[in-house]
Amino acid sequence: MSKVQYVVSLLILAASWSFAQQSPLARPVETRNPVTVRSPYSTAADMAVPLCPQHFHDSLKTDGIASPYSKGVRLAKVKKTVPVDMTATAIDAANNTHIGNFLVILDVLVDAKGNPGQVCLEKSSGYGLDASAAAAVKQYSFRPARIHGKHVPMRIPVQVRIINPEAELQLPGSSGGQGA
Repeated sequence: MSKVQYVVSLLILAASWSFAQQSPLARPVETRNPVTVRSPYSTAADMAVPLCPQHFHDSLKTDGIASPYSKGVRLAKVKKTVPVDMTATAIDAANNTHIGNFLVILDVLVDAKGNPGQVCLEKSSGYGLDASAAAAVKQYSFRPARIHGKHVPMRIPVQVRIINPEAELQLPGSSGGQGA
């Protein structure tokens, strides 16, 4: 092989490798943070909620759980929610830091009947809210995932927003109780 053929072969190989790395078809897009980290304000109750692994490798063939990237899949969705209890620790923290709301993200395994199963923590807020959100999500009801009309289990992320009930609602243009 001549030097020119060798260099051309290397360029083709490098270009195909680069395309495979950039192609959206090469691998599914990761939609969550690479590593879940607990809030530094996590309580003992929060520690009971397991952290999600870095990646889920769900497949109907390997573990019986549909992947959201499967062909023809209709994703599971939340049908009914349950209010989340705001902890006293979170209310105190919110009042001291002027935080009006918190966000906890949980991954939930929804079975073929729409019932929540395994719950793990994807984004932590701490202050006992991770445990409170997990307890509430276990009472949610879901529309199960479907592939070609057949109900199948699927793992989905569920965002739980927790609003401080003691936060003052400040509307644009309102005086907010301050004198003129």
